Amino acid sequence: MPKRCTESKKAFDGNVQRARYFLEIHEEAQKGRGSPSNRYRELPRAALVFAVGAIDAYLAEVTAEVLVSKLHRSVPEGEPESPPRQLLNLLAKEIPGLALETVLMPDTSRRLAHVQRTVADHFHNKVTSHGAEAVGRAIERMGGRAVDLWSALKKSGGERPQVRLNRWTERRHKIVHQGQRPQVRRDDAKRFIDFTTELVERLDERAVQLKAP
Repeated sequence: MPKRCTESKKAFDGNVQRARYFLEIHEEAQKGRGSPSNRYRELPRAALVFAVGAIDAYLAEVTAEVLVSKLHRSVPEGEPESPPRQLLNLLAKEIPGLALETVLMPDTSRRLAHVQRTVADHFHNKVTSHGAEAVGRAIERMGGRAVDLWSALKKSGGERPQVRLNRWTERRHKIVHQGQRPQVRRDDAKRFIDFTTELVERLDERAVQLKAP
């Protein structure tokens, strides 16, 4: 029986595979005599940039997917400070046109799809956090505990997962935002991609549980 996952995880899997393709091309370019040309030397850095981008996109999409699923299952009745009402109040303040746009749509499936896209866009483009902070906020918004995720990842050995993720996220920042060329070896990039895959797999296991009725 195939392992259950979110739709957001399926998109992540496709994106992280693209990052691996960059490394495969780099390896092929190194075969034979001499060093690869400058354009091929950029491929490990490109793989890093793509992998970090895949994580950021996944966090935004899975947060929206779980929250919309929760809201759809349970009408937010009760006290004003209940979690569902807090979420609706937050969205009403930060995305003021969402309620009217949703009401005007003709059927439930289109309304839910629109809400999910809008919430994902909000977390991806308006809520600016990256690295371990972004992961922690995402799982806590969904109703989980970040400490559980980090503890599970620590069992894999090596340095603390938060430190590892932040170190590579900062390196990506130097490439994309500062135009620098920090050293990124192919083997190191591959290990980071493997790490991100494990991180997302563990996070997605929790997301599936939180999303389930």
